[in-house]
Amino acid sequence: MQDALDLINQYISESTSLSFSSPRTKGDIKNINIQKLKEENSFKLELRHQKHNDIKTVKKEDLDIKSFLEEFKQVLLKTENDEIQILLNKKKKSKIITKKLNPTQKHNREKNYLIPDGQKCDFLIAIGVMDPSGRVKSNYYKKFRQINRFLEMLDDLYKNETKEDSEDNQFHIVDFGCGKSYLTFAIYYYFTEIKKVNVDITGVDLKQEVIDHCNQITEKLSYKNLKFVHGFIHDFNLDKDIDLVVTLHACDTATDDAILFSLDHNSKKMMFVPCCQHELNKQLNNEHSNVLLKHGIFKDRMTALVTDTMRTQLLEACGYKVQSMEFITLEHTAKNILLRCQKVDRSEQNNKKAYELYQGFKKQWNIAPYLEKKLIEKDYL
Repeated sequence: MQDALDLINQYISESTSLSFSSPRTKGDIKNINIQKLKEENSFKLELRHQKHNDIKTVKKEDLDIKSFLEEFKQVLLKTENDEIQILLNKKKKSKIITKKLNPTQKHNREKNYLIPDGQKCDFLIAIGVMDPSGRVKSNYYKKFRQINRFLEMLDDLYKNETKEDSEDNQFHIVDFGCGKSYLTFAIYYYFTEIKKVNVDITGVDLKQEVIDHCNQITEKLSYKNLKFVHGFIHDFNLDKDIDLVVTLHACDTATDDAILFSLDHNSKKMMFVPCCQHELNKQLNNEHSNVLLKHGIFKDRMTALVTDTMRTQLLEACGYKVQSMEFITLEHTAKNILLRCQKVDRSEQNNKKAYELYQGFKKQWNIAPYLEKKLIEKDYL
């Protein structure tokens, strides 16, 4: 068992996950999961009982790995490059099976990233996703993939566009609810370093300490024409047209306010990942779906789908092409639908037809959305 203990202690700091399963005796704990956290030398320890889970944060020295090996017969340790399985028999002698990642597969996966692992990227180093050598930190790899996934979707919109497609040889962009601004910095990097075009980007958020922190990073990196300001979406305004509006996880009708801002500023493109949908949850009513709607969790999910369908159809009625896409997998978050919108040259007749289809949908679910009311008030419909 000592060789197994030594191996785990050697790799645990660079592990992505560590699990103990198949208990030697019947007891309350089914298995144990350990995951490295962003904070140095800290781990999430999850004890999975028969009827509940206990989760706590512990330091490396407080993890009783030896005790876990005595209690369980199987161990699975994963790193970015290896998958290590440890099997312990009745005498607690260990058999260690190491599986290496296929280097070719890993290379093929990484070479398609707009920001590759192993290539120094100043903003990823500054926000802690990469180490100074340009390698992605193991506990940030999910965030790294998320950033690249977003950039792929952004690139689909802009890969054939040049600075001549902008109003004044630069693209004007607003990111509402920017938070820690991983994606705001990524957008800036995409346009300036990959597209080699000028941008003017404003990130907006309600948390002043986050805004201050992001502005400090901007100053440190000497990113020109990137700034972060404090404010609400519905109060924010600019005196110029906008090329792109981004909003991730804005709560309830805040996404609708971002849509209204986009239309008010003649935005050519929008990218939204909506969050909680409280408004229509109270309104949703369909006599043919009562069996579904009586269950809270089903109603919540249906409300999200109805709300996003409502937004999609109303935007089509306003002359946009809208694509609904999976942003990231459900294992990361249930709020994973991204609406990607682009202004198109569509006839007034087709816009009217899209609105007529929306009216039928609205009647089906007995809804009266805030977004439609505001679009009518502003003569967009």
